[in-house]
Order: sequence, then structure tokens, then C-alpha cells
Amino acid sequence: MYNKISFSCTPAMLAALLLGGCTIKPPSTDMMMGSIASQPQEDRARSPLLTSGDFCVAVSQQKMLAQPCSGKDDQLFEWDLGELRLQDLCLQAKSDSELMLAPCDGRAQWEWQKDRLFNSKVSRCLDVAGRRHMPGTPLRLAECYGGANQSFSWQQPNPWLETLKKQSLTW
Repeated sequence: MYNKISFSCTPAMLAALLLGGCTIKPPSTDMMMGSIASQPQEDRARSPLLTSGDFCVAVSQQKMLAQPCSGKDDQLFEWDLGELRLQDLCLQAKSDSELMLAPCDGRAQWEWQKDRLFNSKVSRCLDVAGRRHMPGTPLRLAECYGGANQSFSWQQPNPWLETLKKQSLTW
């Protein structure tokens, strides 16, 4: 009926726990908020958001485009409680089909739904326009249908670096 957590501790582990030598990571806020996060970012890391054609989502002259990945700031997003942050701005719905970068307002507009990004404000999905996966193709909001042009993922960071980082932060 109730979830029980049980573990045995050696004296050293108990001392480390009591002295603050470890932390317990809470459940993903995406799961607590009811949205599905198939690929949530860890620790609000900035990383490229990829289209299914392996292009990066980028901003150029206030327009969202699919571009070859460069690792530059105009392609490094953060996932923050339903907000997609790019530099100091958030990706938001401007209309039923248009996107804009605007100051973040704390309103969660985005939900991960398997491999797509759903905008709850206008009930549409992030979409590579015209089903084209070519450099410079604009992104828009469109009716959700599950096509490849509505499939996105986070670029995976270097696994060796992530392993070292996690080992140094946990016991």
C-alpha cells in the first residue's frame, strides 16, 4: 500500500549521509507537472536541440531555423520547467503558427510528448516547415501528427565527461 524505502548502511555510509556527503535527487519536475519528458536535460545544461534530420535548432535574425550544428550560443537551449530558453530569452508561440523569442515569463508553454515538443498555449507542435531537412529551413508551430519533421531530441553530451561529473557528485 505504501512505498517503502529500505537500505542498509555501513558506518562510513551513514556518516557520509549525516554529514551531507550525498544528495537525493528529486523526481523530474516534468513528471511532477504532468508532462512527459522523454529526454529531459540534467542540471539545466545548455545543449543543442536536434531535428530528426540531425540539424540544430538555431536563431538567426529572430527566426528559428534548422542549421548545421556549430556549438555556438545561438544553438544552445536550456529546458526549464516547460520553458525553452535560448540565451536570456524563451521560445514562445507568437500565433497559431509563428514562433518568437521573448523575455521568459515563467509560464510553461512546452511539454515533451515522446519525441515531440507540444506547445500547450496554442495546442500545436514544433515543426520543421515543409518537411524539409535542409540548412536554413524555418521552424514553425503546426498541427501535431507525429511526422519526422516534428521529432526532436537533445544532443547527447560527451559520455565520458558526464560519467566523471556524476561520479564526483554522488557516492
